[in-house]
Amino acid sequence: MRRIAVEIIVIVFAGLTACNPFAPDQSVFLEVERLDAPATIAPGAQLTVVLTVTTGGCTVFDHIAVLRGTSGAQLAAIGLNTAKGKTNYSCPANIRSDPHSYTLDPPFQSPFTVQVNRTTSPPLVAIVLVE
Repeated sequence: MRRIAVEIIVIVFAGLTACNPFAPDQSVFLEVERLDAPATIAPGAQLTVVLTVTTGGCTVFDHIAVLRGTSGAQLAAIGLNTAKGKTNYSCPANIRSDPHSYTLDPPFQSPFTVQVNRTTSPPLVAIVLVE
């Protein structure tokens, strides 16, 4: 019986520390090196774009945030900085560039502008014609 009580306490503690509402927000904007998009798409087709995102050290990719309209979309790569809010934490020196795709659903107005906001550089822009 005592063993079961200890296991329950361990499980509850692990669950609480995995989702701590008092932990610092580790979200960060990630640098995007490149934006790949087709020059044209057919009317009614989906539009898939690829962002080459820089991660490494203590940053990992989480998702792509999108602000969408009929004539364009603004994208940003969002990641997590696992060192944020921690002290005496060492990060590995492994910088990577990984492609991440995002698919937008129609309708699209022609031309459709895709813009990727970046942290330290000007935005990347691709113009897609709908023909």
